[in-house]
Amino acid sequence: MKLKKMLGMMLCVTMAAAMAGCGSKDTGTDAAKETSASAEDEEKTAAADGETSGKVYGVSVMTHNNSFFVAEIDGVKSAIGPNDEVMAPDPELDIQTQIDQIGDMIAAKVDVIFVDAIDSDGIKPALVAAQEAGIPVVAIDTEVTDSDLVKSTIVSDNTDAGRIAGKALCEAMGGSGKVALIDHNEVACVRDRTDGFEEILKDYPDIEIVYRQSAHGSVTESQEHTETALQGDPDITGIFAINDPTAAGSVAAIKGAGKQGIYVVSIDGSQDALDMIKAGDLLCTAAQSPQQIGATAVEIAQKIFAGESFDSQVIIPITEINADNVAEYDGKQF
Repeated sequence: MKLKKMLGMMLCVTMAAAMAGCGSKDTGTDAAKETSASAEDEEKTAAADGETSGKVYGVSVMTHNNSFFVAEIDGVKSAIGPNDEVMAPDPELDIQTQIDQIGDMIAAKVDVIFVDAIDSDGIKPALVAAQEAGIPVVAIDTEVTDSDLVKSTIVSDNTDAGRIAGKALCEAMGGSGKVALIDHNEVACVRDRTDGFEEILKDYPDIEIVYRQSAHGSVTESQEHTETALQGDPDITGIFAINDPTAAGSVAAIKGAGKQGIYVVSIDGSQDALDMIKAGDLLCTAAQSPQQIGATAVEIAQKIFAGESFDSQVIIPITEINADNVAEYDGKQF
């Protein structure tokens, strides 16, 4: 309890600071393969005799109510040893709960913590506490602002995902029209996605964003925001949804309003998104591989345990799934 109180106090100080962006934009292959583990890092985190079995992996994703994050956990489970364990509580999209649960992991003396931060800035107190306890942290799916507090970061190429989805949307709209952007800008990887979209918009000066609000990746909040957007401007013909659950909320709102001719794009590549594509409700999804993210995190952790060098950043490529190729991926996604 003392640790949780301390973390709560640290959170208040951290959240008072201004939001600062961080992102994996055009980092390129060299950056993705950059090795930054120092001898000091290896000394602090290597287990006795390089032993890598019988470890406990703490995994803190944003929510278990999203197949993407569940797939990240599944990726971890698929890569660990037969004697290893996974501790993966559900913070339910609440940053303070996520911090408290990481505090529980620290108290339980897990060997490593993988964190998909609900708030890239606000997670700092938990990262500081883990560092003070000598427990290595690997950021997965989204970067943290204080990157010096994590050993490695494993993310999709989120900027490219934004470009892919954004270009598909702009082309479908014929190069002109109004767009609603259903956001989640508290998260660094989402900021990268919207940066990629806005980069594409520079080539389409006749397309403008007329509505932009955060739905926090929630189907319900996205539906509410999309309804508000369509009521406020009935001429909207494009929706940029930052992930598949957000897209599902937008699709529900469009159907509820009886609207036609509104294009929706998203990012994730879940089976739910593929079903929406097959139904003609979703134009495309820029697909990630959460299982690969989770499995790669385990590979990094095992190198940390063994005192070996490891990549400070790994970027997983993106694949566009649309009506033309959805059959290739149907039933194979998370």
